[in-house]
Amino acid sequence: MSWSRVITFTPPAANILRVTTKQLTVCIAYLIALAAASWVSNHLETVPQSSAIFLPAGIKLAFVIIFPTRYWPMIWFASRLYAAYLGSFYTQQWHLNLFHGVWQEAIYFAIIFAFKHSRWPPTIKDSKGMLSLILLASVATASKWFLFASSFEFTTWLEGKQLLQYQLNMTLGDLTGSLFIAPFLILCANRYQRAFNLQGGLKLAIAVIAFTLLVLAIYLLRPDIYSLLRLASLLPIIWFSYHFGITGAIFAAAAANGLIILEASISQDATNTYISQLFILTNAATSLLLGAAAAELRQKNKILTVTNLELRALLEKNQQLAIKMVNVQESERKHLSQELHDELGQNLTAFKTELAVLASMTDQRATDIVTALKQNANAMYDSVYHLMHYLRPRELDELGLAKALSQGKFKSLMHKEKMQYTTHLCLNKQLSEEHQIAIYRICQEAVTNCIKHSCASELVISLDSNSDLITLIIQDNGNTVTTASHSGGYGLAFIDERATALGGQCAFSNEQGFTITVTFPS
Repeated sequence: MSWSRVITFTPPAANILRVTTKQLTVCIAYLIALAAASWVSNHLETVPQSSAIFLPAGIKLAFVIIFPTRYWPMIWFASRLYAAYLGSFYTQQWHLNLFHGVWQEAIYFAIIFAFKHSRWPPTIKDSKGMLSLILLASVATASKWFLFASSFEFTTWLEGKQLLQYQLNMTLGDLTGSLFIAPFLILCANRYQRAFNLQGGLKLAIAVIAFTLLVLAIYLLRPDIYSLLRLASLLPIIWFSYHFGITGAIFAAAAANGLIILEASISQDATNTYISQLFILTNAATSLLLGAAAAELRQKNKILTVTNLELRALLEKNQQLAIKMVNVQESERKHLSQELHDELGQNLTAFKTELAVLASMTDQRATDIVTALKQNANAMYDSVYHLMHYLRPRELDELGLAKALSQGKFKSLMHKEKMQYTTHLCLNKQLSEEHQIAIYRICQEAVTNCIKHSCASELVISLDSNSDLITLIIQDNGNTVTTASHSGGYGLAFIDERATALGGQCAFSNEQGFTITVTFPS
């Protein structure tokens, strides 16, 4: 048999064409985004050629973060191309200098490269990524204006404090534009790369549009309360963060900050623009951190919900196994008790009868020996009887739970020990066999421990059942707390295991004696 393999071969020319197309697409998109952002920023100039909200800085930061390193040369080329266009606009001369500010650009790209390949790369997925993004924007803008101030023509006529003030203003302008634009573009890029939730995106879009129209309507009707609207710009960000997570926080911040920028461009007031800058920085940073916190909280809640469901399923499985184990144990005990009754019990009875006959047929010396044998046989019979009762209480089958607790062996044992024994039973519904056996076994263990360890003079058993809950309370007035380590049987651990096997709970208290409280769901 021969096998054939189909090999798809892509010509080098096709690869080159595809790569070139992608590079040119990024270049064109970057140029268009730069042109739009620059046009808006030009309307926000507080002094000539100095914008308090420089949006192109955010465009550049977003593109460098979004696209891999192989696209960075094209982004750098597009930046120089746009700088040449701006130069021709002001000087009426076209001059493309690819190496102007090359060290500045190299440091800028090196900083972003270091952040992107660090332990906490700048992202909008978690709080660490958000903090990294804010720190990256701060470092990148500060390095531009403090390390390379001498390369900017606008700083040559400034000295001392004027230069420092100019550097701070330009840094804040770049930082404002970066935190306003970059998170929004990064979010859009992430949503484009991943499957988009149409229903959730539609709800978010409607909510953002409604919020924007509402603010515009209020501003047009009452422009005098604009300051109040700006102060309240954090409120929708908080609401959107709670309902839509990081996506809602970033979209709400973009809408709120966009409205602030719109008003600042209309008013053309330098003081107002600087105040708007502070609000934009606050809204942007708050939306990033609050949105990341909300997203992480939602993610942890989902994980916690899944874990709870798994634990609940495991608990139910363990309860079923415990119930099955108890049922198997009771079945084996019942079988063993029946075997002891049928075999050993009957043989001991026959042995005692034969000893009685033998005693009447022998002399005095033999009679004494026979009497001793009869006493041993009686002791053996009593031991077997007690063992049969412990393995399977016949009175529970013959009398039922209520009479077994109030009139059965427990009462006779307590009276034999000269202890007062009282029961309060209020059974409003028929209990299942599993509940009856568990309650009887718990009472059996409690009575045994009370006799052996508590030094009590009184024991009270209260049992109440209704449609929702079964409550068993066993209380004595002793002064010694029974523990599982020195009890006659399984002790408190046995009682707790019995309760847990049926989905119940068990509590112990040593106030005014010793109290055992057991509750079962009906």
